[in-house]
Amino acid sequence: MSAFFIAPRVSAGPAALEQLGSLGAQRAAVVVDPAIVEAERTQRVVEELAQSSAAVEVLRWDGPEPTVPLVDALAGRLRSFAPDWIVGVGGGRTLDGAKAAWVRYARPQLDLASLTPLDELKLRSVAGFVAVPSTSGSGCDVSWTTMVRSSEGRAIELASRELVPDWALLDPALPATMPPEVTVDTGAELIGHAVEAIVSEWANPFSDAFAREALATAFSNLPKAVRRPEDLEVRLALHHAASFAGLAASNAQFGAAHALAVALGPETTVSYGRLLGILLPYVSEFNYPSSRERLERASAVLGAGAGKDRSAVAERLRTLLLPLGIPRTLKDAGLPSTVLSTGRERVVSRARASSATVANPRVASEEEYARLLGCAFDGVAVMF
Repeated sequence: MSAFFIAPRVSAGPAALEQLGSLGAQRAAVVVDPAIVEAERTQRVVEELAQSSAAVEVLRWDGPEPTVPLVDALAGRLRSFAPDWIVGVGGGRTLDGAKAAWVRYARPQLDLASLTPLDELKLRSVAGFVAVPSTSGSGCDVSWTTMVRSSEGRAIELASRELVPDWALLDPALPATMPPEVTVDTGAELIGHAVEAIVSEWANPFSDAFAREALATAFSNLPKAVRRPEDLEVRLALHHAASFAGLAASNAQFGAAHALAVALGPETTVSYGRLLGILLPYVSEFNYPSSRERLERASAVLGAGAGKDRSAVAERLRTLLLPLGIPRTLKDAGLPSTVLSTGRERVVSRARASSATVANPRVASEEEYARLLGCAFDGVAVMF
């Protein structure tokens, strides 16, 4: 098949935020995670925009995962201010929410659930978008996707080339303020995205290059970031890795581990990144019969025996993530047993409906998804 690759303009390093002064913004809305609204680097965002004589409005992103009601509320605040630039500052949930609100601000009559990659949105006729990630994990700063949940908890996964930000500004000082567990969970997220991009049926030479570099960088720098959280060189390396993984996954597609992690979201308060880090080894074992050659081609970063058997990649991932605090099982992460006893059918249904399953290397039946959840809950190797 023919392949295409989409990326924004990227500025990385301590001076990345200086790009904000050159946008030519007249009215800039800064959508920011409340946890960092008072942070020095967030204030720097406002100052850089104000230096260009732009009127600046700071809008807090209130809420955990983006939902349609929260997105609509933010879009209403954007319409009241009428910005010509939107700057999202925060982790994946904030950037996802800001990107979805950008769509609703520019196209208020559009039903998010009906959006397809072929729809022409003309977002930039209304406002441009800048992403300033505060965590190194989601890759929302470079991707052409975003996710919101319906009021009923159903994941609405939006995809449009127009959702790629105009600029991604990677400032290493922002993630340096994150607590260790957030560093680990978002690190697991970027690793999951990179691995799923490598084995994807839609992988291409461009996505492969970014995914492999993302993994090599994360494997060597994630433990350092936990030990030395204020090391800006390490933080910048992880920022790069997260964006590399985001570029790889949004262009090659996610997979079954992503689908299951998103499907489990409404059932637990465990973060998406932690769920992905737990599920990924089991899904790697499941995918092995259909992904062996791809794993072998990535052996330089996944280990010399990456394609030799089902457990090789799973153990490589656990060797990195278990010492950092990612549990081995969903049970150890605190998922209640009712997720399997009464909620398994609901979770499986959500996972199978995810667009992420389209390019997963092995098609999973309803029964196989249910068995995968059981293996990940109890810590049983996937041998089917």
